Parts: sequence; C-alpha cells; structure tokens
Amino acid sequence: MRRTLIAVMASCLLAVTACTGGGSSTPTASEADVVAWMDKVCGAVDGTVKTMADEPPIDMSDPSKLKTGLSDWLGSKVSVADRSIADLKALENGPHPRSKELATAAQAGMGQVRTLLADTKSKLDSSTDSTQVVTAFTEMVAKAAELENAGADVQKKFDETGLAGAAQKASNCKGLQASPPTP
Repeated sequence: MRRTLIAVMASCLLAVTACTGGGSSTPTASEADVVAWMDKVCGAVDGTVKTMADEPPIDMSDPSKLKTGLSDWLGSKVSVADRSIADLKALENGPHPRSKELATAAQAGMGQVRTLLADTKSKLDSSTDSTQVVTAFTEMVAKAAELENAGADVQKKFDETGLAGAAQKASNCKGLQASPPTP
C-alpha cells in the first residue's frame, strides 16, 4: 500500500511538470529565477510525497483500532495535501509566462490526491464494520492505480516541455524524479 501511495505522489510530480512547455520563446525572467521558481513548485509537491512515505498504523487484531488508525492517518495526509495546494496557489504568479498554468495543473494533481484520500477517510469514518473499512481502503488503492496510469501520459508531456531543463536543475525536482514509482 505504501508503495502505491508513493507512486501516486510521484505521478503528481509528473502532473506538476506536465504543462510547463511550449508558449513564448522569449524569456521574461532569468534562467536562475525560473529554476528557483520550479524548485518551489516541486518543493510544494515534495512535502506531500514525503508525508505519504510513512505507513498507516494498522492493527488488524482490533477492528476499531484499524478504523481509527487509518482514519487518523488519512486525515493527516489530507492536511498535508491541502498545504501543498495552498503553496502551489501562491506560486501562480511565477517568472515564466506559463507559471499560472503550471501551478494550476499542479494544484489539480494534488487536488485529485486530496480527493482520493478525503473520500476514503469519509468512507472509513462512516463504516460500521471491518469489512467496510477494508473495502474503502481497497477502493482507494484501486483508484490510486488509475492515477499511476495517468502519470505515464503526463510523463510523455513532460518530456516535450520547454521547462524541462529548469526542472532538471531544481534540487526539489531532482529529488522527486529520483524516486520513480514502484509497483
């Protein structure tokens, strides 16, 4: 499960960088400014990626502890995703002509992850038995796999972007790309 969630977050990194190409060939900011901005964008995503790396507290011997542990874990992840979305919103007015487009795409990717986590938490919280808890969690993992598949399409777009060089120079982006999704 941890690997699936990390894969989802790595896919979101790809969503962050998907809309960074094309447009004007006339730079409006220095390369250093664009690299620094990309570093902030990737840093906003990286916070969510890192928090998803921990494993939920699963106590299979006690169904109520299982439910509570998973719900609390999901709630903390939703909070971190909210923070990433807010950080990305603040980066909309970056130095590149397509900064807003990139920041908005990143927010949308983080929003998909947030929705998946929040929906699962809601199902867990309303569950009345351990079977419903397991079902909600299984549904989340199945939907996470769909996000991974979407990440492959986003990767293709990233390879075609005009800001790939800036992303390659930004340390937070390098860190995200160094951790490819694992099945």
